[in-house]
Amino acid sequence: MEKILIVGPASQILGVRIAKELEIECINTEFKKFPDGENYIRLNIEDETIFADKKVIIVQSTAPNATGDQNSRLFELFMMIDSVKRMAPAKIIVVIPYLAYARQDKIFRPGESQFAKVVIGILNSFGIDELYVVDVHAPLLVNECLCKAVNIDSMKLLADYIKSRGAKDIVVISPDKGAVERSKAFAKHFGENIPVEYFDKERDVKTGKILMSGKLSLKEKDVVIADDIISTGGTMASAIKIAKQNGAKKVYAAATHALLLQQAKFRILNAGADEIIGTDSIDNEVAKVSLAKTIADYLKFD
Repeated sequence: MEKILIVGPASQILGVRIAKELEIECINTEFKKFPDGENYIRLNIEDETIFADKKVIIVQSTAPNATGDQNSRLFELFMMIDSVKRMAPAKIIVVIPYLAYARQDKIFRPGESQFAKVVIGILNSFGIDELYVVDVHAPLLVNECLCKAVNIDSMKLLADYIKSRGAKDIVVISPDKGAVERSKAFAKHFGENIPVEYFDKERDVKTGKILMSGKLSLKEKDVVIADDIISTGGTMASAIKIAKQNGAKKVYAAATHALLLQQAKFRILNAGADEIIGTDSIDNEVAKVSLAKTIADYLKFD
């Protein structure tokens, strides 16, 4: 069955790359915000019948835009799905490389919302056929989907890039104890018996302030500090500083989703990182690892 791909405003680089991997047509969108703040999006087509009886792939990350507004990215996605729905496609396949609100999957304080589940509920309401996300912060969220849902792992891609940079005598450091299992899985892509360490981290649930401490033997080691998301860079910068104080030779800050908000780049590099590495789930200058082939491989066999 013929496929066609819609490149969302937030995934212009990745969307085109996926279409090239699949050797299929892709179209873009017109998008803007009205003076009252409402979002507008239009698929850049003149004939709505082009989607009829085709598998339509929508690629749209939901990371913050240039003004820090990720809600607009979600609404753009919902509007694209809504537009395609009325055009009689055979199947709607949605690729969300970075899923917003996935960190709000648990209740920590009275009165909070588990909004991650609400986002999935909205996607379910559209009756989409397949959903693909990448390294979603709360992997169990895919179980809330009523359609086929896949959480794609990017760890091997990030590890391969770091190895290509000549890293050796590697130690993988988890930014906190909660991410140790993920760091252990990541370390296996560098080889057997790669040590995995972690620092003690405490976060104030009201203020978000982080306290981190730890003492490790990292002399002459290349240290990789990996996380699924780098937001404002506070956790990553603290871990980098401690790694450098403990003798690390080089430090690589790696994340699938390098949002790099506010002063994150300054914090991370000023703390002593040699390189910040992200994927093109986010369209920015540290997107050194492309997810296009990995995502396309899933879609080829769909």
